[in-house]
Amino acid sequence: MAFLLVSAYLLLTHTQGAPVENGALLETLKSQVGFFSNKSEHYSAQVRPPGTNRRIPQTIIIGVRKGGTRALLEMLDIHPNIVVATTEVHFFDWDENYVKGIDWYRRLMPFSYENQITIEKTPGYFTSPQAPERIHDMNSSIKLFTAIYTCMTEIRVEALWKNETALSSVQNVDS
Repeated sequence: MAFLLVSAYLLLTHTQGAPVENGALLETLKSQVGFFSNKSEHYSAQVRPPGTNRRIPQTIIIGVRKGGTRALLEMLDIHPNIVVATTEVHFFDWDENYVKGIDWYRRLMPFSYENQITIEKTPGYFTSPQAPERIHDMNSSIKLFTAIYTCMTEIRVEALWKNETALSSVQNVDS
């Protein structure tokens, strides 16, 4: 948990807030897209908040299955300077999506202000042999976050169980 919080802090230390020029703009945002909820899924395809665009992510979250990537994404989405893609896009690891091109990928991203960070999460990139090169070709300075779950207790229990099983089979042979 500390790793997730420190990673989120490091990502956010050099960002600035989204611009709010006047009260009318703020009221428009509140009524159209649920401005204060900061849930990216509230941005519908039809509503484009003034001053925003769909941008290719500056950060991609990768990781292993059940490794905490969703929790990391949800924690980061709370911050007003971060917007997140609502689904796992599988652009870089699935050939059928990759051939659709970078414009297709961009259209799946949420609207964001220029100084907001756009984040996508697809854990499948972690195990895909072609994803690293494809990501690098798109943006060589992109930031990759990973959440890796290691449960040493489970590993120790399994090793202890195997040792006990081997020991009991040796004792049965000696009897």
